[in-house]
Amino acid sequence: MAFSRLGLILVYLPTLLAYFFTETSRNFRRRAVNKILLATLFLGAGTAWFLTNGYSGWRYLGLCGLILAWLGDVVLLWSFTRGGACFAASNIFFILYEVLWLKESDVTPGAAWWLGLVFLTLMLVMMGLSRRKWIDFGRQEKLILPYLATVTGHGVLGLGLVALTRGMHPLLLGSGLALFMISDYFLMAYKFKCPRNAVLRFNSGTYFLGMLLVALSFSY
Repeated sequence: MAFSRLGLILVYLPTLLAYFFTETSRNFRRRAVNKILLATLFLGAGTAWFLTNGYSGWRYLGLCGLILAWLGDVVLLWSFTRGGACFAASNIFFILYEVLWLKESDVTPGAAWWLGLVFLTLMLVMMGLSRRKWIDFGRQEKLILPYLATVTGHGVLGLGLVALTRGMHPLLLGSGLALFMISDYFLMAYKFKCPRNAVLRFNSGTYFLGMLLVALSFSY
């Protein structure tokens, strides 16, 4: 198992490094191939580990989240709206998976109350920035804010997994989903405020590193 983890990392990280350049090039085919390869690496490895490590029952929610994230990566190449819909579905599956994991770990609402505070703070900040037009979502605001609620939801729950549960699976999963959340905040900044290559690379770096951790989590 350790060898397979190392093998994924050794292939995945150079592929991600290459994507930092292909995604900002004008060659769509090269960018698409590079991105689909990255997504297929995390999906293939995560699925293989999920099936061989005896995950079952409600834990298939996590696998559905992984599959929909892969689909979102592919569809997003051609449609921002449809790709976002795939990611929103992925986010919801991850939220359900995290909630059930916290429940199985006997985490009480009293121990997790601060997660709601972090979630509300992040959402109120984004809503305030949008209202003041510091970041202007335009006509897409009614879609963007609900989407941000879903990704913020699983990202904050990921922090809860890291802080409130034990084991390598919740540690890697929670860290990965928190990075996934951060990546979408970078994406919002790139799309609607600061369209610079550096911001786009921060988006891709945090997202794909996050999904690498999510995939690795199923190897435990």
